[in-house]
Amino acid sequence: MDRQIDSLLRFRLMRCICTLLFFILNWHTITAQSSNIKLVKTAQELNEAFTNAVSGDVITMQDGKWNDIDIIVKGQGTKEKPITLKAQTPGKVIISGKSSLRLSGKYLVVDGLYFKDGYSASGHLIQFRNGKEPAYYSRITNIVVAKFNRPKDDGSETWVSLHGTHNRVDHSFFYEKISAGRIITVWRPTDSANYHQIDHNYFKDIPVLGKNGAEVVGVGASTTSMSDSYTIIEYNLLENCNGEGELFGLKSGRNIIRHNTIVRSKGSISLRHGNNNLVEGNFIFGDKIVHTGGIRVMGEGHTIKNNYIQGVRGSRPAIGLIEGIENSPLHGYLQLKNISVEGNTLIDNELSLVIGDLYTPARKQIMPVLNSSIKNNVIVGINEMYPLIKVLDQPVNMTYQGNIVHNGLLSVKQAGITKEDPKLKAINGMYYYARGSTFKGNIIGNPLKRTDVGPSWINGMWGELGIKDTPYVSN
Repeated sequence: MDRQIDSLLRFRLMRCICTLLFFILNWHTITAQSSNIKLVKTAQELNEAFTNAVSGDVITMQDGKWNDIDIIVKGQGTKEKPITLKAQTPGKVIISGKSSLRLSGKYLVVDGLYFKDGYSASGHLIQFRNGKEPAYYSRITNIVVAKFNRPKDDGSETWVSLHGTHNRVDHSFFYEKISAGRIITVWRPTDSANYHQIDHNYFKDIPVLGKNGAEVVGVGASTTSMSDSYTIIEYNLLENCNGEGELFGLKSGRNIIRHNTIVRSKGSISLRHGNNNLVEGNFIFGDKIVHTGGIRVMGEGHTIKNNYIQGVRGSRPAIGLIEGIENSPLHGYLQLKNISVEGNTLIDNELSLVIGDLYTPARKQIMPVLNSSIKNNVIVGINEMYPLIKVLDQPVNMTYQGNIVHNGLLSVKQAGITKEDPKLKAINGMYYYARGSTFKGNIIGNPLKRTDVGPSWINGMWGELGIKDTPYVSN
């Protein structure tokens, strides 16, 4: 009897082992079947692939130049199994000529394409919609758009137009846009929230265009600015972006701009319209170039904290709290209220902190900053000729607490502002607090390097792309 039981147990054990081995050996086959990989070689094959696409499909464009192509990525993927369009080799699929890319549906991914030597016929290169059908929970990643510009005087062009909700633009490189129009626009025709994410991108070399609407990223418009977008802009690197006075232009509420690095760019982070936005932990290096700027604030309920701003020059301050216009229309300058400016480090700026910026009685821009606080900031000026805090119109019910200023003109006499050397130490072009400083927590993280952002496949292509300069700060 015991021998029969032992034999039965051994038989069952061997059957379990064989079943497990069979499952392991066939796992890759099962996975491949669940994600149908299709290599396409022509525009017709590409269109047919998306006509029949189902969740989990990976449609791969063959390496080479794809000229004058209108790519439509569409379908209903899932979070676990998105529908993906990817390059056979990242950077080796070249989109050129009069070309464009549109996405519509859910859970779509576009990965590894290289747009160059062309322009969009419609004025919108990449759109998260096809006609009236938006994209949701979709993503473009690992792409490059380089010098993809409309002919001179042939209208404006937006490189990425975000529609729908919960979409993402990440780890991409946008280079030398010289045609008018934004690089990325979050369109907000209604008051609905968007929940988009723009992160780990590299924006470089945008010349002065002299026209409004040439931001690196714009979120919304004044008509819907009193509603909330919930867009996150984080961990992006901007170098020499000079299109217009606004780098990130917010015209909506509840957005987050954090941990970005901005170098030698003639503009500011601008909270133009909307309320309750957060600007946190950004690094801004003006490199003593005229018209560089920091952060300009309008509206209500914003938090400006732990930003590091160094070397801005000209009329754009490191932090500017804008004066409101009396009875302002929605597209004007609404009174600034209930703002927190806390834990920022401002070093070697021509204008450091300006309260009542743009104060102009002649045009009734006379509504002062109201019910706000300035706490635990460190301001170090150029020399005793330059103001550390400039007040153009006295704020109402302003709280000052724990602020340290040094090496500049201080005309503001308030409790909570102390002239004292913070004993900063310069390392590789940036200043740091001593280990035991009470302000050490003001600086969060480090400035981004080029290798922290954009597609990994461009890291050896700087010469090919014509990039010869170096970042301002090395770390």
